[in-house]
Amino acid sequence: MPYAYIALDFPTVPAPLARSRAHRSLTQRLAEDAAFLQVYMREGLNQIQPFLTLERYAGFLTVQHHMLCDEQRYHQAEELQRMLPDLGLTNPARANRMQADLRDLEAWPVKPVPPAPMGLTLLETLGWFYASEGLMLSLERLAHTKGVGARLGLTELHGGRHLHASIDARTHAWRQLAQTLDSNLLTEDQGSEVVAGACLAYHRLDELLSLALGKLS
Repeated sequence: MPYAYIALDFPTVPAPLARSRAHRSLTQRLAEDAAFLQVYMREGLNQIQPFLTLERYAGFLTVQHHMLCDEQRYHQAEELQRMLPDLGLTNPARANRMQADLRDLEAWPVKPVPPAPMGLTLLETLGWFYASEGLMLSLERLAHTKGVGARLGLTELHGGRHLHASIDARTHAWRQLAQTLDSNLLTEDQGSEVVAGACLAYHRLDELLSLALGKLS
């Protein structure tokens, strides 16, 4: 029997006043227009079960490492840096924790993967960050809730540094990003660019999960 049902619930965003579909906030559009991808991803994760064994968790951590590397590459754009809240991407601690854990799990160095899409517009990249960080936070919060560290014997000193690290600051920054997206008066087409970028992040996560864990399902 599978160990833990995967539920992709993004960190909560304070709900705006009820609006008609024609006057949705951008984060409402992101939640509703990409909902089918959340369902698809949830079903795939339940098949893969990334928290079931140490080997699968190592594969999942590899995926997180690649997603973080993608974000760091996109974050080099100065215009993007001015718009994004502090997601901690310039602090090496997060990447260092992942690398140390992967060494403990005998999964370092990670295997190279195809690069993330290049040439995204600014708005598409904002959508990518919103979805990418939201997905990672939702899965990390689930791992905390399900006690994955204790079950797999992962501690803050061996294999579980990233797992046991606080996600409060990142969750706060993600909510700030959500507020930034909702506070900017974007046209319908501009909002569609943001949604398109978010969808690309979903597809990227799907690609990385398939490469890292597909053979184990």
